[in-house]
Amino acid sequence: MIYRVPLRLRTRFILSATALITLLMAIVVFFVERRQTDLVRQQSRAHGAALAQAVADLSVNPLVYRDILALQQNMQRAAEDPDVLYAIIFNKESKAMAANEQARRNFTPELLEMSAEMSRLTRGQVLREEVQYETGDRYVPVLEIVAPVLVGDENRLWGAVKLGLSLEPLNAEIRKTRIGLISLGFLGLTLGALGSVLLAERISRPLETLVEGTIKVAEGDLRHRIPIPPGDEIGELAANFNQMTTEILEDRKQIEETSLKLIEAEKMATIGRLSAAMAHEIRNPLTAIKLNIQKVGKSPSLDPLEREQMGIADQGIRQVERIVKDILSYARATRLTKDWFSLERLLENALKFAEDQFADKQVRVEKEFSEIPPIQVDGDRLRQVFLNLLLNSAEAVETEGRVTVRSRIQEDDEKHWAVIELEDDGCGIDDETLSSVFEPFFTTKSMGTGLGLTNARKVIELHNGTIEISSDPSRGTTVTISLAYGQEEVEEPQLSEASKEAT
Repeated sequence: MIYRVPLRLRTRFILSATALITLLMAIVVFFVERRQTDLVRQQSRAHGAALAQAVADLSVNPLVYRDILALQQNMQRAAEDPDVLYAIIFNKESKAMAANEQARRNFTPELLEMSAEMSRLTRGQVLREEVQYETGDRYVPVLEIVAPVLVGDENRLWGAVKLGLSLEPLNAEIRKTRIGLISLGFLGLTLGALGSVLLAERISRPLETLVEGTIKVAEGDLRHRIPIPPGDEIGELAANFNQMTTEILEDRKQIEETSLKLIEAEKMATIGRLSAAMAHEIRNPLTAIKLNIQKVGKSPSLDPLEREQMGIADQGIRQVERIVKDILSYARATRLTKDWFSLERLLENALKFAEDQFADKQVRVEKEFSEIPPIQVDGDRLRQVFLNLLLNSAEAVETEGRVTVRSRIQEDDEKHWAVIELEDDGCGIDDETLSSVFEPFFTTKSMGTGLGLTNARKVIELHNGTIEISSDPSRGTTVTISLAYGQEEVEEPQLSEASKEAT
């Protein structure tokens, strides 16, 4: 079995273009050569006929009066033309009357005879014929022209003039013309081949780049872009291909994000159901234990040490209740009750609740509030998120540390955002811990549930917002919350009465 290697597009284009150019140049050279050859031959024939007729007209009287000397002079004068090999005049009996010396010296006696031609001259025509005469050791191509000598008004045939014009100069001119045309054809073919190579390179190079790009994209590299500037069809194809890969990449990212969210949601739902079941199972006996401890603690028979131990037990029960409450809050489906609120007022209220913790460590609280319009949020839940984050900052900073609270408006092409930043100069969070801070039940505290930041993110995402944490163990931690405004929220910044009372 013979395996044929397929030709590349560039090679096929060059071969096809070269073959077409070769065919066209061959046709052009053929027809131009024919045209030039015919034109040269016609000019030579016309020149010979005119010369023969002129010699015939000059020889009328000498031929009538049989003036051999004058006829000889006319023939010799006609032979002075460089193309004329012989000049001979005949009478009406086809007898040679005079000829140039070269004709008598170099040509055969048959040249001085004319019988068949004379009979054909009765109609007054000029005869032309290409013949070859032997001169010495070679044959000379000759254009032989016979012109009649006519006398009187009746144009009676009185004789004829035979001229032999050498065709060697004519053939040399034809060969020169043919060589020139062939050279011009080769030059045109060479230029055409070079042009086809350049054109093939111009066409095939973008196509090869496009093919390489499609292969890389097919292999999974959706970030690859085809560097072909627009301007022609190939450029438009490359631009559309780049746009298509960009859209595919964005769609894949969205699918991956959606898949991760579904997995996370399923995991959270499973954890939530398990946590809720456990919390309910713990709450019932815990309530009974709490009531009994409180009842025993009120007994007057207890000594101070026993009463102190009962108080410690009661505090432990309350800690467990808070943990159960956090678990139920995480597991329960959250419903927001939105109204118009000022974010600065919610932050101020959260700061008031945390001021004791800040005062214990002499923490300096700095406020950098911008005037931002009210926004529709669940004020109670958002205030709780701010409070939990402020309490985390209070635990992270050292004595006489600093906590900065900022608020500002941020705009992009599509939305307005209310941005809240809580920054502290505390111990910070290492990268490994930072990647897991939003995971449920993940905590670095000995008494924590690991649900504070998880619930905070849940509340922020229910508001269609985002929460991000950046941290440097040497500089501290910054929590950034972004809440999107609707267009109507930007245009209507008035607080309702309920919101004013809540804040």
